[in-house]
Amino acid sequence: MTAQTSVNQNELALQATDSYGNDACGNSTYGNKSNATSTYKDHKAHLNTNAWFKQGWQLFKQAPFSLFVLMLSPLIIEGVLQLLAGPVALVLSKWIMVPVIGATWLCIHNLATKGKVWSFSAISNASWGKFLLISPLLLLPFLSQLMFSWLLLGRSGVDLLLFQQFIDISAHTLGLIFSSAVPLIMLLLFVAPLMLIAKRSFKQSMTTTFSIVSAQTTSFAILFALNTLVIYFAPHTFGLSVLLASPVLACIHYGAIKAHLSHM
Repeated sequence: MTAQTSVNQNELALQATDSYGNDACGNSTYGNKSNATSTYKDHKAHLNTNAWFKQGWQLFKQAPFSLFVLMLSPLIIEGVLQLLAGPVALVLSKWIMVPVIGATWLCIHNLATKGKVWSFSAISNASWGKFLLISPLLLLPFLSQLMFSWLLLGRSGVDLLLFQQFIDISAHTLGLIFSSAVPLIMLLLFVAPLMLIAKRSFKQSMTTTFSIVSAQTTSFAILFALNTLVIYFAPHTFGLSVLLASPVLACIHYGAIKAHLSHM
């Protein structure tokens, strides 16, 4: 049963209790519309809190292996590009990740709407123009990591991230550096699907993001915490936390933005 079906059924049930019902103690609440409205709001809030995660899990179950390969692809591409020497190669790899991640959103959308992950037409027919123009802004999470690393470790922190020079550093510290990007990652999380799929401007995409956060604060906070934990534990688990959790998280992210992907 889908989350939407559950909402529809509960709306009908609550409409019935507007006319006649019983409170928790069994007392008659005939005509107590305010009580039914309050119950409806509480129940709807509970559904909204869980909807992203339920929808995301159902989507993941449709094609777990394909989604795993899909989310592994950007990591492979980024790793290969970073084999080149110097900071230019690193920044280039981060920039190329912007359209690559955009393409993963399109593939997940294709799974949700067409039932299959891989689709060249879904990628080629997207509105790439404006998205690529603002792609430098999507490098801000990496720049925040660089700044945090510099504040934490000084010059050696810059050498670590920008020049990929190995230094004596604990997994805890590295996890903190990696997860320092989460606030900006979450702030910019929905830009790609909103611009590529819903064909919105960057300003409209950010406005929609703020409206989602304000309307679903609890769900967004949980999602924020999950992303933080997955990224923080990457150095502790040799990247397994990211590899295993990314496909599920990507589907949950899609569940969060799904209702906003219609064209304006």
